[in-house]
Amino acid sequence: MSGIQAPAQQLVHQHLMSSALPEAEDFAQMAALGFEAVISLGRPEDSRYLRDEDILVTAAGMRYLHLPVDFSAPAFGDYELLRDLLNALYPRKIWLHCAENKRVSALIFLYNVIDRSMPIAEAKARLHLVWHPDEIWQAFLDEALEKYVYQYI
Repeated sequence: MSGIQAPAQQLVHQHLMSSALPEAEDFAQMAALGFEAVISLGRPEDSRYLRDEDILVTAAGMRYLHLPVDFSAPAFGDYELLRDLLNALYPRKIWLHCAENKRVSALIFLYNVIDRSMPIAEAKARLHLVWHPDEIWQAFLDEALEKYVYQYI
């Protein structure tokens, strides 16, 4: 996106953008582009975690929300909380990120299928633009689809 250096950027819809970890300088540009909130799924113990992100985001005039998701142990509650945050913030423009956009893209896959009624094949193609989930995440996604989607078919 214009002037923002964060890698692995992906437009989810007109009010939601995802990426890997932004640069400190990116937050002012996000605000200039009309983003009103930044949600980070990063974990403080990760060496890539941006320690002053909350200060940088709020200094740029945006709201900062932190939802740490354990890459090695995703949980249904992670998805449910993220979904609730996205729904509560809509229609504000939101920038959602984690270290490599892997956690985000996997949870957005679920959001696209469950909450936006996107066909699974289309949502999976978008997910695969970022990464092909490892065994842990694929099992989580399969279980989530079973829990949230397939029981209603």
